[in-house]
Amino acid sequence: MGVVAAAVVAPRASARPLFNGQDFAGWKQTAIGLWTIEDGAIVCRSHPQKGGPGYLFTEEEFGDFTLELEFWVSGGGNSGIFIRQPWREFGPRGDARPGQRSTDGVEIQIDYNDPKNLTGSVYNRSQCTKVVGGEERWNRYRIQCVGNRVQVFVDHQQVNDYTGLPSAKGAIGFQMHGAQPHHHVVRFRNVRITAG
Repeated sequence: MGVVAAAVVAPRASARPLFNGQDFAGWKQTAIGLWTIEDGAIVCRSHPQKGGPGYLFTEEEFGDFTLELEFWVSGGGNSGIFIRQPWREFGPRGDARPGQRSTDGVEIQIDYNDPKNLTGSVYNRSQCTKVVGGEERWNRYRIQCVGNRVQVFVDHQQVNDYTGLPSAKGAIGFQMHGAQPHHHVVRFRNVRITAG
């Protein structure tokens, strides 16, 4: 009787938390926004005197990955998620901001008001194909990066498929937009990543 060879199946990578729900271990804050942790979620508000954008980036950088999270944005709010943003010195203006230089990562938009860059758009590169989700409620994001391609899903519906990512590896970051002080709020929770 012949020997039947067993198929070798590579183990599937499993998702791991990027945020522990308690503190900012593994993250760095830059620019001006006010970042807090409330009810197990990352929360950002505009600085009441200084205004300006705020950024929160992972210390770790990633190449190919699937990022899953939930986001909540207040009415009129403007936020986003940076992907593959190489670490450098960040500032609140001009090309000191992330996503502005030719070697930077890109921003996946969270905004239900900007007709050029609605939620799910790859900011200033690829508009979303439809608007899914809404303000003042929790929405699910899934962002998949493989090679120079990114696919974006909101509440399990694909809204973007863009090829042309400029950087091969970088940090993941959250943004609070705004040059002037405002009262908008953005929240992130259940942030998980599957790398590779």
